Amino acid sequence: MMVKNLIYDTFITRTGSQIRVREIRQDDAPYLLEIFEHMSADSRYRRFHQSMENLSAERKWQEAERIAKTDPTRSGGIIAFADFPGKPNMAVAAARFVCTGNGTAEAAVSVIDTMQRQGMGTKLMDMLIELAQAAGVRHLVASVQNDNVGIWKILQRLPYVTTRVSQGSFSEIIVDLTQRRETAVVTPSATTS
Repeated sequence: MMVKNLIYDTFITRTGSQIRVREIRQDDAPYLLEIFEHMSADSRYRRFHQSMENLSAERKWQEAERIAKTDPTRSGGIIAFADFPGKPNMAVAAARFVCTGNGTAEAAVSVIDTMQRQGMGTKLMDMLIELAQAAGVRHLVASVQNDNVGIWKILQRLPYVTTRVSQGSFSEIIVDLTQRRETAVVTPSATTS
């Protein structure tokens, strides 16, 4: 039940960079690897919840291919590009969801370090939500580190009811895409906002 047409969009970051966005395709492994290579050890840890520093080139490639080739009938995602001096059409961010059943999907966002804190994660999350809703997703879930300030800011801006259940240094998040709220806030305890 996935949307088959690529969606194209552009937006401008807070610092004036023009970003081009399209749906992830099965041949996008090189772009996903490019994003990974431009993330710091800390950003990789926050995204993957484990150290990713000693991976072989082969293992990195296999993971990028696995993500790019995830079954499109149960997943979706977007990839963002920007032009830099000497590096046109550089992959700078990606966001994706993978359906787990019953209208629920796991969500993830990755932004290269030099493009963080420019509003890109928020914009990509908004676009990912639209794509997920078109695919019939009613709830997005994620495991988030409690000290990941960037993702918490993104979640606070979402206009949907968000439940956070703290479990040690991580929290499990459920974003209910069927319930909008007037004020976007994620409460720090095991509550619903």
